[in-house]
Amino acid sequence: ERVPFAAVDHSGAFGLDGRGGPAATDGVVRELVDGGAVAGRLVAAAGPDLHLEVAGGGVLVVDTRMLVGWELVAAGAGAGVTVPVRPVETTSGGAEQDGLF
Repeated sequence: ERVPFAAVDHSGAFGLDGRGGPAATDGVVRELVDGGAVAGRLVAAAGPDLHLEVAGGGVLVVDTRMLVGWELVAAGAGAGVTVPVRPVETTSGGAEQDGLF
């Protein structure tokens, strides 16, 4: 039986609930660009997404599927985020979901 879509917050399952879930995320990397940098400390991984604490204490999400074909190098001292970032899209009133198994 087909059921209607209902967004569910899985932040607890991935250890992200202590950070406040999606509302605590400051942005999502929109695209990678030549000469751009994304530097931060890994705080969580959920599926293909890496959650990085960046300079200033914010949290940024990087979808690792965008990394295909890009060279990964160590960030220099003081490197920050110099790629386009978009705000996180959040909705209120997410549904509850039972476990799958």
